[in-house]
Amino acid sequence: MTKQPEQMDKMDTTCHAEAKKGLRELREVGPVTWVRVYASNSSKEAGEQLAGRAHDPLAFESYEAFDEHISQGAMQQDGSTSYGSRPQKFSSPLVGKKIAAVEVPLLTLPFSAAGCTSRVEEVAAHGLGKVAKSCARNPWKCISLTVVGCLLCAVGVLRFSAASEARDLWVDQDSKAMKDMEWTEQYFANAGRLNRVLVTAKDGGSILRMETMAEIFRLADDVKALTDENGNAFANVCLQVPSGCLNPGIRRYFGTGTSADFNQTVQTQADILLAVNKANFPDGAPAFADDSMGGLVRDNSGSITSATAARVDFILSGDSEVLQAWEKALIEHFTKDDLTEQSYQHVSAFVQAERSSDDELSRTVQADIPLFAMAFVLMGSFCAVFLGKVTSWTQSRRLLGLVEFYLVIFGCIAGYGTCMLMGIPFTVLQQILPFILVGIGIDDAFVISGAFDALDPSEGIPERIEKAMQRVGVSITLTKVTSIASFLLGATGVFPSVKWFCAYASCSCFYIWLLHCTTFCAILALDARRASADPPRLDPCFCIGARASCMPGKGSEKASPLERMLVAMIRFLTSHPAISLATILVFLLVAALSAWQVSLGLSTDFDIMDLSPDQSYLRDFYNQEIQHFGGLSTGGLALPTAFYAMDQDFQSLAVQRHLEEAGAAMMALSNVNNIRGHTIFTLWAVQNKGVLASLPHSAFTAVETNRTGCEAGLPSGVSTCSSFLVTGSTFLPALQEFFATPTGRAFEDDVVIQNGQVKVVRLRASHVDTTNSREQVAVLEEAEAFTEQWQSALPGSFMNAQAYIFFDQYRIIVEQMTVSIGLCLGAVLLISALVLAHPLSVLVVLLVLSLVFMDLMGNIVLWGLALNSISMINLVMAVGLVVDYSMHMAHSFGLQDGTLPRPKRAELAMKEMGQPIFLGVSTTFLAILPLAFSSSQAFRVFFQMFFGIVIAGGSHGLIFLPVCMSMFGPSVKKVTSVKEISNISNTDEEAAAGKGASDEATPK
Repeated sequence: MTKQPEQMDKMDTTCHAEAKKGLRELREVGPVTWVRVYASNSSKEAGEQLAGRAHDPLAFESYEAFDEHISQGAMQQDGSTSYGSRPQKFSSPLVGKKIAAVEVPLLTLPFSAAGCTSRVEEVAAHGLGKVAKSCARNPWKCISLTVVGCLLCAVGVLRFSAASEARDLWVDQDSKAMKDMEWTEQYFANAGRLNRVLVTAKDGGSILRMETMAEIFRLADDVKALTDENGNAFANVCLQVPSGCLNPGIRRYFGTGTSADFNQTVQTQADILLAVNKANFPDGAPAFADDSMGGLVRDNSGSITSATAARVDFILSGDSEVLQAWEKALIEHFTKDDLTEQSYQHVSAFVQAERSSDDELSRTVQADIPLFAMAFVLMGSFCAVFLGKVTSWTQSRRLLGLVEFYLVIFGCIAGYGTCMLMGIPFTVLQQILPFILVGIGIDDAFVISGAFDALDPSEGIPERIEKAMQRVGVSITLTKVTSIASFLLGATGVFPSVKWFCAYASCSCFYIWLLHCTTFCAILALDARRASADPPRLDPCFCIGARASCMPGKGSEKASPLERMLVAMIRFLTSHPAISLATILVFLLVAALSAWQVSLGLSTDFDIMDLSPDQSYLRDFYNQEIQHFGGLSTGGLALPTAFYAMDQDFQSLAVQRHLEEAGAAMMALSNVNNIRGHTIFTLWAVQNKGVLASLPHSAFTAVETNRTGCEAGLPSGVSTCSSFLVTGSTFLPALQEFFATPTGRAFEDDVVIQNGQVKVVRLRASHVDTTNSREQVAVLEEAEAFTEQWQSALPGSFMNAQAYIFFDQYRIIVEQMTVSIGLCLGAVLLISALVLAHPLSVLVVLLVLSLVFMDLMGNIVLWGLALNSISMINLVMAVGLVVDYSMHMAHSFGLQDGTLPRPKRAELAMKEMGQPIFLGVSTTFLAILPLAFSSSQAFRVFFQMFFGIVIAGGSHGLIFLPVCMSMFGPSVKKVTSVKEISNISNTDEEAAAGKGASDEATPK
């Protein structure tokens, strides 16, 4: 609802009264929140200014301010109301001016959403402007406070804690699989720290030959002779068994695993084949060739004839720091400069230690330090060159650009320090974050500088900075609040790596926003003083004066070539509805193609090796592991699993029968290798009492030998089900006697005895080989269904493996991504609705975000990537960047003159925001460009994802959104049409002469 001011048909002494009267009438309809007065030095200029709708009128922040201004101007001794009669007491930009028009905003109902939003935005813009002006007036104080504040925040580094374990970073810490695994670790400790050497024949032949096997044992002797920096040898740190150090792997087939054993028992290759084909090791434990040898070849009878690889394991036990020192010596024995080194004649050896993953993850960052330095140089140089006028030394702001780059780094330091102070762990991924945040932060610098440059340079510097922040401060705040909200919502996910990354991002983003609203304005004021000095200076300390050759040319254009190019592009794309519609359809078609690609299938695999350098001894090991054994340690062949039962009456016949049946059912699962399971209760008693003959007859309960499940999992050498089970009070003594036998010794670790009672029983098995995340999710879901199936017979029991926590990640990653992105879009909807106000503007911004996310999902498929924690981090970070690219443009469109056609408003928005957005996009691209040459696949994933973000986000913000707004943007006028009013006399002489200026007033 609007009401125009009355036509001002009276001259000089009455025009202000009439203006005030018209505005008071408007006040009765709705609030007048601002007033602009268009004025010039002459009537002709006033008319031209009115026709051209100049963008630098005298603006009053409220009706009351305008009323007071006019009242002061009207206080004259002769009672007249003309300006200029007492300039010594009343200073105004209107003194000596001719008023062309008074402009007021569109008036709405007092409680309308648009009205409330406009008032909130006005208050925010006013506050941001005042803060910026204060900083501009006291730049050195502001800078000093910034340095001190950031350093105080950096004290948080004293609470630095790092997390690098895969289970601590990439999986849901509250999942049932994790809770079950943590429970099992209370009762079944890991059997030492596994260090493995994988050995292959150098000529590519079988490893089961005399010369290769003999060299394997020499290799083992060399390892056992190693001493660490503290003088500890293998014998001091190994896992001890009654016969000495445990020697798992292929050596176990030949006794204790020493060269002496091998030389005594092996004379020919036939002896080697005889040993590896035995069903049991010499110590009586069951032997499974797949655990020790890869690339097995068997004859028609099933006997092993050759193998392409063998495992030589060294298991350590003791204090972690002591063991890591010996592991370091082990790694150095088989590597040089962290690369695999082959020093044996007949075999190639590839090493993996327990500490290898953490070591290589740290080395990834160290290897890419030169790339990080290159990225900093590129970003700093770009900012220094393009923040001001490229062709002018005095107006170039090269030093300001460099300082701006380090200002963002200071924001990151403050953010990181705050997070560390709160105890949030630091991970390797946080080291990439500054490169992303530099792009977000520098974008704000471009926007503020652009708004500052658009103002009249004759005004005071603090006042120009105040007006610049009033113009763009709300837009900057809006984008940062949206980004912070998105990061915080991303931190509500279940994956620690994503949560901690988003926490660091949100804190750093807050400080970057704060520094740009304050410190950057102070630095910009210093730079403006330098440039406006006479003569201009080249340094902020005003020491180096500029020569004539450094001065900008008088004929230099205000608009840069980039700005003209962007404006020309939008002018063409909005010149005809058909062109605009075709442009929109192109973007929709790309999104549709991306959706089609995603519908064909999206991998959710996560390869832990992506975090290690490409050139790495650990990657060499895993490549050989895959080639010869068919799977990694977190999945694939011989992945151990187990069924756990606890707090049962294990001495009762019913419970023993349930366990026997559960073991048989577990062996029958489609994803379980049925030759590798052990159901121990079938062995506690054998027909005619067997090894338990010392027990009285009353200790046994007769059972059917053909009962369900009794044959499942019988070890080698046992083919007949027992006809008796041990029950009652003799159960525990019988169990302990069984564990003392060679056959029973293999199951000793599967039973936990507390206070003279069996507390927990574990039934072990192994999964079949799996090759991708879909198969591994199927493994997990089958295990969960099996657990549920046995809850009534064995309450509280469950099936669990260490790898299940990673399989659970693959299962929930799509759900987590959907929830996180949905929450981010919800935050954008809510926050943009508070500022953009008009539903069409909000919907266009949401459409842009939705299309960009769909394009990014297609980008994942295009690059052959997988949807996992790393790509999910990139998708959440995309919100902050895309909001920057789109929200600035949408907000600027809404600030343009509502009386202009939509295409013209889109063009003006591009003129105001196009260049800052383009430069922000370019900065982000330069920030992540060096990551394309990273030595780690994980960092290259960041480049591949952010390449899509800057292309899709930048094109949608600079092309799709303006074109879309030119067709469907809000049509509600923000201002009334401007009304010309009478001009005002300029001097006391004109007023005394009876309003001599009346001949210059030509109201239309």
